[in-house]
Amino acid sequence: MERSLFRYVWQKSRREQIIVLLVILVSIPFNWLSFDVPKRIVNDAIQGGAFKDGRTTATVFDWTLHWPEFLGGGSVQLFEGFKVNQLGLLLTLSFYFLALVLINGGFKYIVNLQKGVLGERMLRRMRYDLFGQLMRFRPEDIRSVKPAEVASMIKDEVEPIGSFVGDAFIQPAFLLSQALTALAFIMMQSVWLGSIALVIVLMQAVIIPILRKEQLRLGRERQIASRQLAGRIGEIVDAGPTIQGNGATTYIQSDIAGRLGALFDIRYALYKRKFAVKFLNNLMAQVTPFFFYAVGGFFALQGRLDIGQLVAVIAAYRDLPPPIKELIDWEQQRNDVTIKYEQVIAQFSPSEVVTLEEKGEIAPLPLRGEIRLDKVEMIDNRGQPLLAPLMTTFQRPGRVALIGPAGSGRDTLGRILGRQTMSYGGRVLIDGEPLAAISVERASHVIGYAGSEVEIINGSLRDNILLPLKRRRPVVKPDRTIDQEEHRRFIEALRAGNTPLPFVADWTDYEGVGLDGEEALEQRMLAVLDTLGCADEVYELGLDAKVIAPLPEGAAERIIEARKVVAAELTKGKLGGLIETFDLDRYNANATIAENLVFGAMRNGRQPADFLLDDAYARSVLQAEALEEPLAEIGGRIASTLVEIFAGLPQGHVLFERYAFGGEVDLEKLGELAEALRRHDRRSPLDPTVQRELVALALGYIEPKHRLNLLDIALRRRVLRARHSFKTYLPGEKADEIEFYDPADVIHGASVRDNLLFGRIGFGVPDAARKVAEIARTALSRAGLDSSAYRLGLNTDVGLRGRYLPLRLRLMVPLAQALIKRPDILVLDLDAFAVTCSDPGSLIRRIGEYCQDRTAFLLLTDPGLAADIHEKVVFNGAVARVSSKGGSADEADELPIRNRAVPIEART
Repeated sequence: MERSLFRYVWQKSRREQIIVLLVILVSIPFNWLSFDVPKRIVNDAIQGGAFKDGRTTATVFDWTLHWPEFLGGGSVQLFEGFKVNQLGLLLTLSFYFLALVLINGGFKYIVNLQKGVLGERMLRRMRYDLFGQLMRFRPEDIRSVKPAEVASMIKDEVEPIGSFVGDAFIQPAFLLSQALTALAFIMMQSVWLGSIALVIVLMQAVIIPILRKEQLRLGRERQIASRQLAGRIGEIVDAGPTIQGNGATTYIQSDIAGRLGALFDIRYALYKRKFAVKFLNNLMAQVTPFFFYAVGGFFALQGRLDIGQLVAVIAAYRDLPPPIKELIDWEQQRNDVTIKYEQVIAQFSPSEVVTLEEKGEIAPLPLRGEIRLDKVEMIDNRGQPLLAPLMTTFQRPGRVALIGPAGSGRDTLGRILGRQTMSYGGRVLIDGEPLAAISVERASHVIGYAGSEVEIINGSLRDNILLPLKRRRPVVKPDRTIDQEEHRRFIEALRAGNTPLPFVADWTDYEGVGLDGEEALEQRMLAVLDTLGCADEVYELGLDAKVIAPLPEGAAERIIEARKVVAAELTKGKLGGLIETFDLDRYNANATIAENLVFGAMRNGRQPADFLLDDAYARSVLQAEALEEPLAEIGGRIASTLVEIFAGLPQGHVLFERYAFGGEVDLEKLGELAEALRRHDRRSPLDPTVQRELVALALGYIEPKHRLNLLDIALRRRVLRARHSFKTYLPGEKADEIEFYDPADVIHGASVRDNLLFGRIGFGVPDAARKVAEIARTALSRAGLDSSAYRLGLNTDVGLRGRYLPLRLRLMVPLAQALIKRPDILVLDLDAFAVTCSDPGSLIRRIGEYCQDRTAFLLLTDPGLAADIHEKVVFNGAVARVSSKGGSADEADELPIRNRAVPIEART
């Protein structure tokens, strides 16, 4: 980006700046006339100067153009004007003055509006340009920046710069036009008064900026301290669970308190300096009227200055200090934002950047070729070798195993081949073309990389898997109707230098990966899931997905038909006891107390327990059925029991998951509840907050799962009675929130699994989940809903950093991203994912079959998994040994020198 703020602004907004400057130029005559009219009102109308020598009328608006002598002299009358009496002259000039005030106000409105629009437009452009520059960083440079600091710079630090952009050229021109017009007018009325005003103005223009230098220094310190505070808070948020787990919250809070204190000291010093300068500036501005009244009055008494001129001078001076003060403020703002701009640009100006886009069409690689490593090496910032110099050649296509422990040269070479780092020595040549020289766009077509770091974006699982294919620039179809608002946004994006391409368009590059449409893409995704052995997990996600209305035509009937098939298969296989179906008149022991009370699914995504705790109608039902106290008693027994169970157990113990009650186990809160119950005097009511927490615990209780023997027959009957009351008296406005269980209808808001089983799988029944899942899958297949289940699974929201996904699916995402686009070269780190596989060898074989016409570098720790791979590179720390084809890594000593690692001592 351009390092000079003013050059950047002029380059990007030259046309708009010139238009506004012309408007300012046109406004100067009207501003001058507004100073002259008060003098005419006083001298000509009020004092009767226009009616001397017995004249009873005066001519107004006599517009005559006088030619200068060098153009031949003479004059041309444009308008002869009209005659008025003294009162008419007073009213005419007064209305004329009012019109000039409105005109000048209109000019100010136009100028300020255009400044604001230009500033916002340039702020949008600047943020977009900075983000675009960030995307040009090398991968290692992107990892080295702190996300919170970069976000703070793009969002907050450029805000004042963007506000100044509209003022960069327009504000000084506008203010100078006003100040010079007023000063010139005063000079024409009285040289002495004009000189006094000029001296005061010059003193302000010289002294105030000198005093504000310290203010600028403090401003820079404040900016740096604020940025560091944002970066530190971002680090702490990322490490929040670790800090809490180690009990270091007070220690970390003291760090933040110290930083806030230092920031307060800077801001306090800044405010003292700021208001001292403001006091001096206001004082000098108010001294000038003293001289005007004293000196001007003296001249008026001597007859050297008439009253009208004095009034006009004072009126003109009224408009002189504000633009001078704003000019001084503009100068300070200029210095401040120039420093900020330079600091921001310095952060976004790395030593090297990458080329984002290809100039022409992206040519595919030949079917056969080679990848040559020419003395490729890498060292860290301490000078320690991460990869010793390596020279070798790999033929394409083929499979190569990079074997070594995590953190060795294996990972470094993987990142180099995957183009995830570019700060290495030597060259990587793909068919003679340097890897470092190709553009990001071309690299995305040629290389697919899946490393040990899993980066998952917010959205669905499908969005994450298809992210590598979101690279086709969408084309706006000419036959599509574009509304006025969409057209305005398109034009405004172009004016701001942003891409006008809509984010909601279809960006999928079907042609680039050899697909002919969405159906082929769905088949590709299923093939990738099968290759990685994750199809069943995605299918299970689909079964857990909510059924949302409206359903496609015929879907409801097929779901109900599949429900009947499931019931019939369970009966046929004598497995009916595995499922406890939903029955309005029977308590479902394998559902929570809350689910038994509501006996339905929440359409709006809320949990039944939350609805019962927060909704006034639901609370009234619990109170009417006298259930609050028994539930609070159950919650109290749960809290006391869990405190005893978890005493001394390490975090992550299997019991924590079993007794989570719909959320994470909070031992501290459980202890507080148990202590509150121990101290409670039963003769007085329980604290409402404590009672609510206890009822919340009880509502998540399931007897067969938690086995605390807390539900007796009498309480179950009361729950059933409350269920009937809840359903019978449900207000009409609540009807859309709850879908009650009905064996003859689809349950909107419930999961696909609940819709198929219409009940819950019994807890504690061995292998029940697997048996029922097989039957449900068969039923879905018969109903033609197999693909819908996969689709629902792929559309599952992954949450922040994939927190809603099982570990295996989180680890699967980067591998699926690399495989889905079928690049010419794949670099896959399989260590973490292979641990989750029951048969890692089978995974390697499936990947080999999927990539049989591609080149795949597989990063492995276990040499046994690479038994079928002929080419191997074995790492011992930073040093690599390259095996011959068909040989083992131990045979590397017999290879030619070009296929061996160069010892570190041999480096020049």
